Order: sequence, then C-alpha cells, then structure tokens
Amino acid sequence: MEPKTSAQSTNGAQPADAKVAVQLCSLTLDPTLVNDIGTLMPGWKVVWNGKPTLDDNYAYIAFNASEKKYALVIRGSVFNGFNSWETFANWILEDLNAIVMVGWPYANTKKPLIAAGAYIAFTNMLLMEDSLGSGKSIGEYLLANATGTGKQLIITGHSLGGNIANVYTSYYVQKLKENNLSTSNVSLFTFAAPASGNLDFALDLDNKLPSAWHYENQNDMVPKFPVFTGLLYTSNTFSPKTPDANKITVTFNPKTITLNGPNLTLHDAYVAIAGIFAKNGYVQPIKNNYIIFPTDLNPNLTENSIVDWLGQVGPQHGLNYYAGFLGAPLPVKVSQPASAQAVI
Repeated sequence: MEPKTSAQSTNGAQPADAKVAVQLCSLTLDPTLVNDIGTLMPGWKVVWNGKPTLDDNYAYIAFNASEKKYALVIRGSVFNGFNSWETFANWILEDLNAIVMVGWPYANTKKPLIAAGAYIAFTNMLLMEDSLGSGKSIGEYLLANATGTGKQLIITGHSLGGNIANVYTSYYVQKLKENNLSTSNVSLFTFAAPASGNLDFALDLDNKLPSAWHYENQNDMVPKFPVFTGLLYTSNTFSPKTPDANKITVTFNPKTITLNGPNLTLHDAYVAIAGIFAKNGYVQPIKNNYIIFPTDLNPNLTENSIVDWLGQVGPQHGLNYYAGFLGAPLPVKVSQPASAQAVI
C-alpha cells in the first residue's frame, strides 16, 4: 500500500532543506553510497564516511559545492533479527534503553538529562572514524570545513538517527559557542525521533538552535516513546477505529513478566509502560517547529488483532511517509519495518 498523507496541502510551508534532509536520510541504506550519491542526488558528494561502530551506528557527511552546503546524516536502527549483535545493540542498548537517564554536560539549563541509550549512541558518534581517511572525527571535520561565511550545515536523521541528531546537535552547537563561532548556519531536521531527554534538555536545544524542525507522523508510535503522554496516546490507538488497542488481548511469558493476569489488553500494556516512564519526564522539543501530520490507515487491516494492529503501526514508521508529507521522492527505496519490536 502506498503511503498517503492527509496534510500534503500544508507541506508547502516547510523549508526546502526538509526535502533535502529526508532524501539524504534514505541514502544511509545504500551500501555503496560513496560511489552512488552523485547519481542519486546530483550535486552532492560524500566527504566523510563513517566506519560503522561496534553497535552498528553509522553517519556520513555530504557536501554540495555549488550551494556551499554540508549535511551530517545519521542512520536509524538496523534490523537483522535479534540474533545479530548490531540489532540487539541498536534496539536494546540504545532505542529502548531509556529507563535510566544520565546527565547531559552540553547544556545550560538546570538539570538536563538524556536516556542512557542515547548517550551510548552519542559516544559512538564521537568515536566514529572516517573510512575516507581524513583522520578527523565528525566534530573536527565540521569545525574545520562547515563553518565560515556562506556555508550551511544540515544535521538530520530518522528514528534512532533523529534521536542521535538531537543529541549531537546539542553538543555541536555548544562547541560552536565555546569557539566563538556562529550557529546561525546550522539547521536540524528529525523524522520520527524518539524523545532524547527531559524538559531541561529539550528547552536547551530549543533555545540554542531555533532553526530546527521535527516531524512526527500521527500514526507512528516510535516518536511517542518514551514520553508519558505519548505512550498513553498509543494505548488508545486507533480507537474508536479498528484495530483498537483496547480490544486486543496480548500475552506475556509468565517466566519473565506478569501484568494483570491472562486477559491483558494492548491498551493495558502501554499504560503500564507509560507508568514506568512517568517519573523520567521525557518530552519532545516544544518551542520550535514540531510538526505532527495525519496519514491514512490501511483499509485492509481492520480486525481487532495484534497482527492487524502491527500491520498498521509498523509501516507508519517508514521514512516514505515523511517523504510523502514533504512531497520529496526518495532516491533510495525504503523497505517497511518488518517487526513488532519497532513499536512495542
């Protein structure tokens, strides 16, 4: 089923670089990107190409010489089945590792905290090496090349990549300020990013980078995690339409978890998860351009079953929905999420 957005009439108000950003995000799935980028997105060249880390985080820096525009693009989660370390690390150590929060030193608010998993991914970004041989880290390369009059920098990512983009941008803008360099040439675009941290983290990011845009598909469960109100919203998806989480019974392995006995609904499960994260205080950026857009559901999946619910929710996380809202054809075809683990 082709994704359909119900708000495409409003996408003309979005910045042109949002289209560029979502297209560049799709390129992270091209295994021969360095050779292919000039064909897939004419005018762009990969100038820094990350070696995938132990946890399989990956990023690249591209440059458009005619526009003097750089882009740091961060890949989201991989999924190769939970029998692979890379997937386990992305999902368990980073995406879902949000119960524990740690202090964030690159902010000026009172008590900024981010998810422990987000900090692990951020550390991987700091340590990532350039396969093209520059010998510079991401930050060192950007400071040496993407600053100065007339130059622009886009930072972007989808899903976990968007989460890391928020965190890395907070760090990088702080470094620009410490070096008395302008931050006015930096813009941030995230797609389907889970919340990275608490209110103090979000306020600091909002305050030091007004030129930020965050996109959320209303039917995408991932950017609602691990925000308390977002998880409560998810518990009622798609009520009163079907499939209705209030009418779907789920089971848990009694050796690992017991919640309200054998008749636990999907709604109950999400309420329980919301309760776990209630004290953490996760929020999405709240001041600058947080855009939620509606999309159509699959009319063929209407049974109150976990299969149909996952069949609705899983594809809604796809980058193609975000590209569709922006009216930006993707240069690399993006496959739909294949697993329930993306949303529960």
